[in-house]
Amino acid sequence: MREWPLARLTARHFYDYNTSAKSPVQPVPEIRYLLPRMLELLAEGADVHHSLELSLDRLGRCPEGSWTEAEQGVLDRFALAYFDAVLRGGPLGQGVRQWLDDPLSVLLMFDIGGLDIAPLLDLWLRCDDAVSTIQFVDATYWNFWAQRKYSNAFASDRPRFLQQISAWLIEPAHRRRFADKLLSADFLRAAQLQPPVGRTPFSVMTDGVFDELTQ
Repeated sequence: MREWPLARLTARHFYDYNTSAKSPVQPVPEIRYLLPRMLELLAEGADVHHSLELSLDRLGRCPEGSWTEAEQGVLDRFALAYFDAVLRGGPLGQGVRQWLDDPLSVLLMFDIGGLDIAPLLDLWLRCDDAVSTIQFVDATYWNFWAQRKYSNAFASDRPRFLQQISAWLIEPAHRRRFADKLLSADFLRAAQLQPPVGRTPFSVMTDGVFDELTQ
């Protein structure tokens, strides 16, 4: 990975790199060199880690203040563009994985990577695309509303992230906003085409989430 041109490095190289043993603090020059190619592969839908949430773990282990203002701007814009693709069900590159990605897991991935997720949450709140509302129903029905706490093993040691997600989802204004999305004509048409998850019809999931939002 140090000797080959970046363009020759494949997802398998980064998969092995990211899942190997790593020190608590990562070498910034190494990450700075490899990161553009790794983000390119991630945007194409490639698996660069066995768990999506940990894909940017090495980035998050770099010391605070490692990036210039310009570099941080690139990272923030990448996060926003990637999350937008997830919400709308469209790939950034040639891959198709974004439609399968759980937005909450993606938020956790960027939080573990040391990036600010507040702009991503705001994007989700503002997005009127029916797919983003389908994603909201699917993600929160299974992983939040039962205990009103985000359920993900990789978030268990990240209390600040868990509190941020809970506060955002429970905020009354946000609940009203998503309840309105569930009543939109575009969402209702799209929801009729959604397959069940296991034995749970999507309509049951929608009703359950709507009840939580309007309590």
